[in-house]
This record gives sequence, C-alpha cells and structure tokens, in this order.
Amino acid sequence: MKERSQGQTAARSAADRELSHAVVALLDRLRNTYGVGPRPGTTRSASLDTRMTLLDEATECAFTALTELDPERRQALGRLIVDLQDLRRRIRTEQPRPEHVSSPLDFAGAIRRLRGAESVAGLRKLLCREVAHTAHLDRIMLSEVHNGTWTALEFYSVARTEEVLELPPALSLTSESAERRAWKTRSAVLAGWDADIGPSPEAAQMLASSSYVVAPITVSTGVIGLVHGSRTTGEALDAMVRDVLGAFARSSGMLFERVTLADRLREQKSLLIQRLQQEAREAELLEHADVRFVDENSTRWAVAPTGGLNEDPDTSALGSLTAREREVFALVARGASNADIAEELVISHFTVKTHVKKILRKLGARNRSEAIYRYVAMTDSRNSGSR
Repeated sequence: MKERSQGQTAARSAADRELSHAVVALLDRLRNTYGVGPRPGTTRSASLDTRMTLLDEATECAFTALTELDPERRQALGRLIVDLQDLRRRIRTEQPRPEHVSSPLDFAGAIRRLRGAESVAGLRKLLCREVAHTAHLDRIMLSEVHNGTWTALEFYSVARTEEVLELPPALSLTSESAERRAWKTRSAVLAGWDADIGPSPEAAQMLASSSYVVAPITVSTGVIGLVHGSRTTGEALDAMVRDVLGAFARSSGMLFERVTLADRLREQKSLLIQRLQQEAREAELLEHADVRFVDENSTRWAVAPTGGLNEDPDTSALGSLTAREREVFALVARGASNADIAEELVISHFTVKTHVKKILRKLGARNRSEAIYRYVAMTDSRNSGSR
C-alpha cells in the first residue's frame, strides 16, 4: 500500500513538472516572439492557481497585441492563444482543486474576463458561465428586476443538456420570497427548507433544486437584476457559495453600467455617421449649384444679362415647376435669401438649394438674375398673349 501511494505521488509530481514546463514554454514563445505577457521565470515554482492566472494574463495580452500585427503574424498569434487556452483547460482537468472550493485568483480571473464583454447581451451570457464555473454551481439564472417584478432572461447549465426550458413570465417580488429579500436588503440570500427562508416554487423548478442562492445586481439607480445559482445534485448550499455569488453580483453591477454606457455611445456614433452620410448625399446634389460673388438680395434689381437669351422665351417652362418650386421661386423673385426661404417655408437650407437648382435648370437660366429675367419675360409673354 505504501509503495502504491509513493508511486501515485511520484506520478503526480512528474505530471506537475510536465505542466510547469509547458506553461514556461508557451510564455517564453509569447514574450520572445511578440514581446508581451508575464515573465515565464515566475511560473517555475508557481502554484496551480498562479499558473492559471498567468495563462489568463498571457491570453489577455495576446488579444491586445493582435490588432497591431500583419495578417500572417496575427494568424500565428491566434494559434498561440488557442494553445494557451488548451493548456489552461488541461491544468484544470489534470490538477483539480478540492471539490467546491473557490479560489480568490479564480474570482479575479473571472472578473477580468467579464471586463472584456463589449455589449450588455454578451456580458449577460458571460456572467452566467463565469459564475457557474467559479462558484462550482450547475445552474445559473439571470433575471431582470422592473416595477416590482423579476423576469428570467438568461439560463446556463453546466451539463449542456438538450432540454428546452421555458422561462417563466414576470413574477412578483412578494413579501415572503427570497427574491424580495435579496432585492430589499441588496445582499445575497441563501434559500432552502433548512435556510432562513424557503425557495420560490418557480425558481426551484428552473434551478432543479430546492436549495439555491439569489443575489441582487445593483447599480447607482437601484437593483436592476437577480442572479440565481444551484447544484442539481440537491445538496444544500452554504454561506461560502452565497458570499461568492454576492461578490459576483456586486462586481457585475459596475460592469453593466459601463457596458450600457458604451452601448449608448456606439448608438450615438452610428446615428451621427448616418446623419453625416445624409448630409453628404444632399451636398452631392448641390455640386453644380450656382455660386455668385454678389448679394442674393441684389436680384430684385437684376437686369437681363447680355447674350445667351432666347428672344422667344419658352413659357411652358413655367408650367413644369412644381407647386413647391413655384413657392420657392416667388420668394427668390422678391429677393429672399436661401436662409429666409428656409425659414418662411419651414424646410432645411439644403432643401432650398436643391429647389433653386432645379428651378434654374427648368428655366434654362445660369443664375438667379437670369431666372428672374426669364420669369418676367415669360409672364409678359403670357399677359400679351391673353390680350
């Protein structure tokens, strides 16, 4: 028996050394080739948690460096990132820590990964997965709190079963529920038949356990959500799990505020780009607009330009003007500027320019003065014809 135990210890030591060398080798590659990542010398006598944290740090540094590389080096670094993640999974599998014990380094690594979420939806999904693996829970449910109700939005199961779970509708935060206590006290609550408060039937059904923890997600304006966690084995949860889930909920509140702000900034940026593109399209329509080195108001005293005018003006051109164009042209003839016309007709300055350009084209005029002269000539022609 003693020899067997010594053999197992020797095998574990050999496996530990092999994994340690693998970590050092990958970190060496990352620093020597790309100049980023933690120093590999610190991993030679490092603990399991320290190695996994260093691999997380190396992965984060590698992702940051990706944007600065050419396509060929970016592809090579991508393969190295995959190797880093594979080694991390191997360490976790071959050297598991005692069951259901959460490490502070694991928690810190999970929060660092949560900071990388780029949207509210992405943060919601990532939060469920990180809570499950860090707190050693089988099922996680994320809910929204609004107007005295809580509504399940996300569900995560470590078992990854094919079952399709129907999320319940909005449930009231009743006075006797664990959810209401978490919402009211802004602290994590341990629910169960042997705990201070019993489980909610709906939550117990979703979590496949009558023992679960529920923690509030709090921001500056109040509680916006709840995080539920359970183990489907049916075992009762303890205060340690409650505290871990509570810590995740508190940290995620700040992250949700930051990501929400980033989402809104992206929406505003997109809207601004759309408006600029619209302005650019309208400006293209004015590319050949009439430009003159005179005051627009001077058109009221304009005289016919010499040369280039037909002696017999085409009076049908007046009929080709639309109702809006006639309104604009009437104001032009009175000497109104584009700004005055825009204010009078309650339209944009660019729309006025577009109308003026179309009027000049239809009347065959080069500028406003010529257009007014043609208008007068056409009007006189019509009047003399009617007499």
